[in-house]
Amino acid sequence: PTVSGEQTMPVFTITLKSRNTLDKKRISSAIHAAVVKTGYPANDQFQRFISLGEDDLYVDPTYPDLESPRSANFVLIEAMLSSGSPDARKQLLLQSLVQELALIGLDSNDLMVIFIELDRLNSSFGGGRRASPLSMSQ
Repeated sequence: PTVSGEQTMPVFTITLKSRNTLDKKRISSAIHAAVVKTGYPANDQFQRFISLGEDDLYVDPTYPDLESPRSANFVLIEAMLSSGSPDARKQLLLQSLVQELALIGLDSNDLMVIFIELDRLNSSFGGGRRASPLSMSQ
């Protein structure tokens, strides 16, 4: 699918423990590479990192049915997308995130991705203008 009009800009919140051994800049670059691979523009980069202490982030090591437990390098990525984003694009973004983050040493067991959809009319991407509704063509 292609996007007509404004792009469907994803916004990422990346949460990790402060003792995570992966460099935030490398994580950021890997996420951005996945975004571009998925078909978003190269200048579409909006990421927020939250580093938490040991007592601020509790994660079950094997939920839901992981064959090996998560490590201290657990990364939670919340990807906020415009509502109406095609499921195929979300799946491609997920696959690209897993591939690109694996290249910097993040095991897929240590990655949790949550997609959050936001009605574009509830946002402004800048300039004090509300975003226009998403119109998709196949």
